[in-house]
Amino acid sequence: MKLLNIHNSAAPKINIKENQIPQDGDFKDFLFGAIDKLNAFESEASRMGEKLAIGEIDNVHDVMIAAQKSEIALQFAIEVKNKVMDAYREIMRMQV
Repeated sequence: MKLLNIHNSAAPKINIKENQIPQDGDFKDFLFGAIDKLNAFESEASRMGEKLAIGEIDNVHDVMIAAQKSEIALQFAIEVKNKVMDAYREIMRMQV
């Protein structure tokens, strides 16, 4: 029986930064920064879509990648909002 080699050295490496939350800032600054990044993803996807429509961009793949980044960022923001709201509701149900 031959085993498949799933550890391909040519596979792209993903850099995950440890603890991206600023230690000296407050949560409000972090939240507004994340919202600004989400807005930047959506603006970039919209701008690239417009350029594709008028013929300035020939590579559809880059446009689709930008659109997917924007969609994933928005879905993530929605899920985080849902979790925060669930936690808030749970705290409000606690009896003191």
